[in-house]
Amino acid sequence: MTDDPNLDDETMDEAPSAAEDAMSEIDAAFDEEAGIDVDTGAILAEASMERIHRQAYWHGNQNQMFAFLFANCLFFAAVFVAWMRSAPGDPAGDPSTYVTGLHTIRGAFIFALAIYGFWTAVFNLWHGQMKVWPYLLNAVLALWVGIAGFAQTIGGEEWEKAKAHLDTLESKTFKDDMLVPLSTVAPGYWLLTFGGLIVVWVIINGLMKGSQTSKASTAREADSSPRKRR
Repeated sequence: MTDDPNLDDETMDEAPSAAEDAMSEIDAAFDEEAGIDVDTGAILAEASMERIHRQAYWHGNQNQMFAFLFANCLFFAAVFVAWMRSAPGDPAGDPSTYVTGLHTIRGAFIFALAIYGFWTAVFNLWHGQMKVWPYLLNAVLALWVGIAGFAQTIGGEEWEKAKAHLDTLESKTFKDDMLVPLSTVAPGYWLLTFGGLIVVWVIINGLMKGSQTSKASTAREADSSPRKRR
């Protein structure tokens, strides 16, 4: 019984039946209009299998995906920080002027690829795939710029000034001898080099693991096959 006097038990029993009949009519009209017989059970089973496949892909490749995403974040941040301490023609050592990646052609390409890399990470997870070409291409550009920046800075004018400053100090440690000259390297070069090395390491590590898995699978197949008689 219900509190509503307008509804009795018979009306409540007929409500689900009426709803089912209405849904059946809608399905029939849709099937007739589409010209096909839609199997709802098969669609749900396919969606469930796709979800299971995506979860398995995530658990098997989450470390590589997070490594690529972290490297892409480094590429993205690198174009906004200093690549040079001062622009050409500016007073040397003036901290108010510096060149970022967005002032260069290579930096603009790295920035564009970094934005595309975020979209690639989303679609890699959604479709259960592993497209790495945006990260690999960005790693090549990043290492090109980063390693060249290190080579240009080490032994350069700012490097020698930092070492000369250390010689004037009465007390210095081994850490000072290492870190103070390295601090003259622009932060953009650090981020680019570190991000590029992460991508290269992940790809090489993946290729090595794939080769080991292939060799192990071949060895198991050879052991399970019957030995040939001499």
